[in-house]
Amino acid sequence: KVDVVFGLHISSELEVGKVLYKPGAFMAAADWFSIKVKGKGSHGSQPWRGVDPIQISAQIIDGLQSIVSRQMELTKAPVVITVGMINGGVRQNIISESCIMQGTIRTLDSEMQKIVHEKIKQTATMIAAASGATADVMIETKTLVTYNTPELVKQMVPTIERTLGASNVGETNWVTGAEDFSYYGTKAPSFFFSLGGMPKGNDASKAAPHHTPDFYVDNSGMPAGIKTFCALVFDYMRAAKK
Repeated sequence: KVDVVFGLHISSELEVGKVLYKPGAFMAAADWFSIKVKGKGSHGSQPWRGVDPIQISAQIIDGLQSIVSRQMELTKAPVVITVGMINGGVRQNIISESCIMQGTIRTLDSEMQKIVHEKIKQTATMIAAASGATADVMIETKTLVTYNTPELVKQMVPTIERTLGASNVGETNWVTGAEDFSYYGTKAPSFFFSLGGMPKGNDASKAAPHHTPDFYVDNSGMPAGIKTFCALVFDYMRAAKK
């Protein structure tokens, strides 16, 4: 039986030696989606003889952003919908038969996640239907919301402050990045936090984000993570024996 789970993620935008955390919902759930718009092909010089799936896809992309800005209660929790890939057409003068787009959804509330899924399906299918096309929508959950058990966070933050110094430990806002660590939180109380990897003195606003070509972290930040993990385990186990 696992009593608790601790985890961390290195951050290229947080200075070496620092830790940031958030009780409750910390990192977003991530869903993958695919929308295939099926129209009717024709010659580009006679668009009225076809149904243009690329033009319809452009309307759908715009409509997806209206879900975020006009249909979600953003004072409750943030929502992100990003189309990262679109592919349609074979020649510059032909209206294609179909167009496909794929993207990611980020939510920090499970009820809002369900609503977003419904809204995406509704938006895509109805915009397509309005122009005589169809839209096949697929949505797949990749990770859950990374949730930090508030009681565990309250218990263990003093350990991190003692290890790294209170001035190096702070509470942060929601993070719209996602973590498969979130599945551990469904099995036991959990505490996941960010560890600094940005060289001291660097400007965080100019640090290359994760998963980009210029991503960089300073290895001198690793000892802080090791010390923190060890301290968390020892302090928790000592408290559990009392």
